[in-house]
Amino acid sequence: MSNAAATWTAVAIIWAYTVVGGLFSVAYTDVAQGLIGWTGCAVAAFYIISTASPNAAPPSVGFPGYMYPNQEICDMYSGVPCSSDSNSCCYNETLALPTDNGAYPIGDKQIFHDQMTNAQALTPFPNAIMLNWSTIFVLMFGNLAALDFQARCMASKTATTARLGCIIGGCATLFFGIPFAYLGSITRVLYGPDSIHAEFETNSCASILGVPSCGLWLVSYVIVQNLSMHLHDLYLSINFPI
Repeated sequence: MSNAAATWTAVAIIWAYTVVGGLFSVAYTDVAQGLIGWTGCAVAAFYIISTASPNAAPPSVGFPGYMYPNQEICDMYSGVPCSSDSNSCCYNETLALPTDNGAYPIGDKQIFHDQMTNAQALTPFPNAIMLNWSTIFVLMFGNLAALDFQARCMASKTATTARLGCIIGGCATLFFGIPFAYLGSITRVLYGPDSIHAEFETNSCASILGVPSCGLWLVSYVIVQNLSMHLHDLYLSINFPI
């Protein structure tokens, strides 16, 4: 089949599907399915976040030879002047300090405000700066040809209706997208680099930091596995009438 014939055949099929109400049937069923999915996501996000600790992991206590990034953390762990630089503060080897995963340089914070602009914001853990910006541009321009926008336009009687439908759909995305974003964020709190569930690839990032040894945080199936356990607990906590 030629390109022209294939194009006109596709146009005819889409036109016939639209005329007989196919898009409306999809819209009606999607509303019912969407409400169930959005409700479940919102309830799960609220439950997991409300039962989690509100505080992020504390700054890293460090290790022998570790140089604290600022005076506040130095005072927190009773640091001492470094042997190589007396003006800097280092780990106090004379104290029985607790151990942690050594999130560099100031612990696993709740919010990394500069991760969209600073390429080293999450070092040595996976830096998402390129993925963050790529996602924004892909959604910004790639969604212009998305099926949902085309469906709204083809099912609208007027250009104004089509325009309003796309604008409302875009605004609704922000409302429904927040619970999904929270679910992604809470996994880092529960299973991030400073949690007991964290896994690391040994000696994978020493060249970045200039330290003898360090490990790259691995986001593994453990996160999904443990998150599913939280959702299962939520399911069991709901009393269904018999």
